[in-house]
Amino acid sequence: MTEINYQNTESVQGKRNALETDIERLSKEIIEKRNLLEHKNLSERELVKQILHPLMGQPLDQQARTSVVQLTAPIEKTILPDYLKDSPEEVKLQVEELVDLVFRQGIMKAVKEAQKAGGFILDAFHDALTDKLHEELKKRKLI
Repeated sequence: MTEINYQNTESVQGKRNALETDIERLSKEIIEKRNLLEHKNLSERELVKQILHPLMGQPLDQQARTSVVQLTAPIEKTILPDYLKDSPEEVKLQVEELVDLVFRQGIMKAVKEAQKAGGFILDAFHDALTDKLHEELKKRKLI
């Protein structure tokens, strides 16, 4: 019985370490990008979004369109992008679950699941994750 508990603890700790590793890597990449001349005028949120972009596997032109939508949308308390407000509840729930998966099992696991769900979910997940990680990085005073 002790062995089972130890394995469960080790599994949870490994997942927590994956998230901590992701957060640490993101903060370092933000610092590196911030030091590049072409990124000096970008907001911290936009830097987070650009760092997540290659992980999502999105085409750049699609990425640019969602950035414009997010920059003009009002800031809300929810982690979901504004353009999901008229979406079915299942879509909203799926995006929220993907963001939650990041904090339980790390970014790469959640990205793989989001990619299986299709382009719309992947875009919404990317936008929601950008906001959530930006908030987390600020809370930890890493940006």
